[in-house]
Amino acid sequence: MPSELLRLSIINYLNAEPLNYGFKRGLHYQNFHLKFQKPSESCDSLKSGEVDAGLISSIEYLRIPDLKIIPNLCIGSQDSARSVLIFSKVPFGEIKKLALDISSRTSVILAQILLKEKFGCDRFETNYLLPDLNFMLKDHDAALMIGDQAMRSDPQSLSVLDLSHEWKMHTSLPFVFAFWAIQPKAPRVLDGKPLQWFFEESFRLGTENLSTIIEEAKIPSRWSETQLRTYFTENISYRLGPQEQDSLDLFYRKAFRHGFVPQVRELSFL
Repeated sequence: MPSELLRLSIINYLNAEPLNYGFKRGLHYQNFHLKFQKPSESCDSLKSGEVDAGLISSIEYLRIPDLKIIPNLCIGSQDSARSVLIFSKVPFGEIKKLALDISSRTSVILAQILLKEKFGCDRFETNYLLPDLNFMLKDHDAALMIGDQAMRSDPQSLSVLDLSHEWKMHTSLPFVFAFWAIQPKAPRVLDGKPLQWFFEESFRLGTENLSTIIEEAKIPSRWSETQLRTYFTENISYRLGPQEQDSLDLFYRKAFRHGFVPQVRELSFL
C-alpha cells in the first residue's frame, strides 16, 4: 500500500450521500482506499486503526483518543431530521422497555438523555436489536431507529418522536449526529493538497449533483422527489458552525453527567 494512500470509511446512508459523493465517484481515487460500513462499524474501524479516517458518530469522539475533526463538515439538523426516530406504542413518559438500533452510537445516547430529561423516564430497560420495527416492538414499548431504515418504516398507529427536533426544543440548538474524523498519524497532505480539501471537494460535488443523488434515492427511500429535496436542503444540515460546536459541547457534558462516556474533552480540529 503506498504510504500516501488514505484508508477511508464511508457510510452508505442516504443522509451521508452529499458528503460521500466525490469519494464514491473516484475523486483522486489513487489516494484513497474506501471501506463501506455502518456507522457503528466505522467507529470501531477508526478506533482499531483499520482505517485512517471515517464519518463517525459524534459521541465516539470522546471514546477514541487523539482524533482530529475535519473542520466545517458534519451531518446535523437544525430541527427535525426525519430519519432519527423513536416509534412508541405507549406515551413517551411511560416507556419501560426501549429497543435500540444496533447501528447507532450517538442517537442511542441522545434518545436516553431526552427520555430522562424531557419525559421523566428515570428507569427503563434498553436492548440493542437489528433495525426491524415489528421485531423491535414485539417485546418492547418503543424502538429507536436511524437512517434509511427509519425513513422506510411505517409508523401506522404508533407515536413518533423526532430526536433532533426534541433536542432543539430542549436546548434551542441544532444537533450534530456525525462528522469526519482522522487518526493522528494519518497523512495531512495528499498529492500536494491539504487533506481537508478532499472532504470539502467531495461535498461540493455532492451539492452540485444533488439532483442525481435524489433521483438515485427515489426507489430505495420510497420518498418523492419533493420529500427528498426537502430532506437534503431543510432537514439535514452539513456545516459544522459555531452553534453546532456549542451543541456538541452541551451534548458531551450531558452524556458525561448521565454516565454514558468516561470524559469530556474540547473539540480538536485538523
